[in-house]
Amino acid sequence: MPRATIAGLGLIGGSIGIALRASGWRVAYVDPHVELDEALAAGAADERADNLDDSDLAVIATPLDVARVILESVDDATRITSVSSVMEPLRSIADRRRLNFTAGHPLAGSEQRSLLAARGDLFRGKRWFIDRDDVLVKSMIADCGAIIDRVDDAGAHDAALALTSHLPQLLSTALAAYLEATGIDVIRFGGSGLRTFLRLAGSEASVWTPVFDANRANLGASAADVLRVAQSLIDGDAEAFERARQVWSRLSSAPQ
Repeated sequence: MPRATIAGLGLIGGSIGIALRASGWRVAYVDPHVELDEALAAGAADERADNLDDSDLAVIATPLDVARVILESVDDATRITSVSSVMEPLRSIADRRRLNFTAGHPLAGSEQRSLLAARGDLFRGKRWFIDRDDVLVKSMIADCGAIIDRVDDAGAHDAALALTSHLPQLLSTALAAYLEATGIDVIRFGGSGLRTFLRLAGSEASVWTPVFDANRANLGASAADVLRVAQSLIDGDAEAFERARQVWSRLSSAPQ
């Protein structure tokens, strides 16, 4: 029976724990904000641990800033992986410390982040990026029901995610914050389109501020480019609508 210790038992860590336990793993966790009875009731862990060292595989499922601290202090004999949407900063720490580390990122989630939102099928059929091959990490991903997708360059992954994940979060949050500042009655004037666009605005700063900071260069350039396209639309650029429709057509017809 393989043993995993998960640091951070929120939405992602809790969902990993539920899926692994259903596949026969023994799961421990490290999280000062989750009591053992909560973890047991959610089916996300079998026990609480004091550290990440006494397991076959340690999984860092904390916000990025906490993940960095963990990687700086973890025992260098620990086999460890991560689930952050930014890979390069963690890869750099691991390489400097010569850790047995696989940077990972499951392309699944929610604007909710607590253990209460965790579910065992969260990763089923979803891509799970890894930046190196490790047999136990691959076994964990398979047991979570995800599709393994190897990326050879952590930096290229981060540049892509700046566009496909981090920028949508940024734009949704920015518009919601601006609407709040204007004082407009969003209940009266907001329709289904606004609700769809603002879904990600329910996310918390503790998760996303470290991501924005770590991927600042990629995100800043992308945001500036999108603003230029937005201005072109205001100025009557009908071709931009067609390009947008083509992207949406491909995305909406692809398996989820």
